[in-house]
Amino acid sequence: MPVTAPADSGRSAAAEDASPRPVLGRRPAALIALAVGAAAAAVYLWFSAVQLNRMETPSWDLAIFTQLAKAYASLSAPVVDVKGYGFNLLGDHFHPILVLLGPVYAVWPSPLAVMAVQDLLLGAGAGILAWFGSRWVGPVRGAALGLACALSFGVLEAVRVQFHEVAFAVPLLAASLCLLALRRFRAAALWAAPLVFVKEDLGVTAALIGLLIACTAARGGPGRRWEAGRPGVVPGLLLGLWGVGWTLVAILLVLPALNPGGTFDYGDRVDLGAALADPLRSLALMLYPWQKAQTLGLIVATGAGVLLRSPLVLAALPTVAWRFLSGEPGYWEPTWHYNLVVMPVVFAAVFDAVLRARRSEARGAARRVRGTRGSGAAARAARAWNSLTAAGPLLALAVALVLLPSSPLPGTLAQTGRPLPAGVEAQRRALAQVPAGTLVASDLSLITDLVPEHRVLWIGNDGDPAPDYVVLDVDGSTWGGSGPADPAAYAQRKYGADYALRFREGGMTVLAREG
Repeated sequence: MPVTAPADSGRSAAAEDASPRPVLGRRPAALIALAVGAAAAAVYLWFSAVQLNRMETPSWDLAIFTQLAKAYASLSAPVVDVKGYGFNLLGDHFHPILVLLGPVYAVWPSPLAVMAVQDLLLGAGAGILAWFGSRWVGPVRGAALGLACALSFGVLEAVRVQFHEVAFAVPLLAASLCLLALRRFRAAALWAAPLVFVKEDLGVTAALIGLLIACTAARGGPGRRWEAGRPGVVPGLLLGLWGVGWTLVAILLVLPALNPGGTFDYGDRVDLGAALADPLRSLALMLYPWQKAQTLGLIVATGAGVLLRSPLVLAALPTVAWRFLSGEPGYWEPTWHYNLVVMPVVFAAVFDAVLRARRSEARGAARRVRGTRGSGAAARAARAWNSLTAAGPLLALAVALVLLPSSPLPGTLAQTGRPLPAGVEAQRRALAQVPAGTLVASDLSLITDLVPEHRVLWIGNDGDPAPDYVVLDVDGSTWGGSGPADPAAYAQRKYGADYALRFREGGMTVLAREG
């Protein structure tokens, strides 16, 4: 969808010289962006609706964020009992931007509403890239840029695993980095500033974008000397301070204050001191074990390789670094939502690379006219590299289409129109056995579906109070297919209260507290 940047008086004359001219009018570009963004959002919404209808629950995350949205809708603190009884979710991650889920949930109290917010945000990110691409590099390549992002592995995996807060970063990053590519420094800084309220680590990303803004502004244009006084440097430096400041406030003050343990739960995932003390080892750890190198290779391939021509790709460094320097193998894989933040960086870098290729070709043509340079093998190689880069959006779309059969989309498409699995009907009948307003402990089977009308606990937590009802699927993924043979005895040991069998069909079991 179109992004109208405010007039940026912070651009120097040198940056103006380097800034490209639009090749397509605003209205045609907006129509292309709207078509791409709406099509992407529609596919994601369909995917989410199929998942919810089939009661597919990849993890407890959607239940957590639905419970948060329910709390915000009632103008309450974001207490999420799924995470732990009475747990304030702002003590887990710093994501105050999620207060925006409250009004949506108040109007539409359903887990699908939370998923729809993510679907629309991801569609908006694709539309923003399509708008910038169409307006400045042409309609075909612009549409290809947006579609390549919409079909990229990082975006489709994020849709599969349902809602996560980083979805809010996608349109912000897409707009900020594309504006930076156009040398619109103040607007780029303004679009990056809200990243600090999406998640605590994105403050570092915002700070790095600020540094990129300041360096780009100071240099001005190709062949120009660095001047710290150029307009655009100050907004970049201020964004850097803003990003670092909010990350420190979140990690050192807010998260420990609201966390039941008085700490930042994820502070031990990366040993920052060791990483800084031995940078060569840290560099090696970015590539080994080989799952990391494979994921990096997939990211580079997603940007058709030409993303490496743009310094904007550095904006992905904070996210990639904390993941790959962590000892958690799940962070290294190209799955789940961990690559979602990287995707708008990849495609904004492709957009910037195309603009850089255009400027390089223009300078080469000028030299050939003057007869100063432009012949020989080096010049031919440069022209070939420029031509390849110019085709970057089309190549990126080709990569996305090649990878599409291995994405979650074909499997979901194959399920459309088929009868629901027998287990789904059992789940629905079990759900009907639990009275509204009761305190319920559940495994993954119904944990999300119970949230709108119940106060829900996660069966895996310790120290929770005894619930009124316990819902288990002893054959489900929570138990690896080998749940407790005697669910009532399990519930009694777990919560110290007596429970009677209320419903059982297959593995689905509902227990009611006695007395």
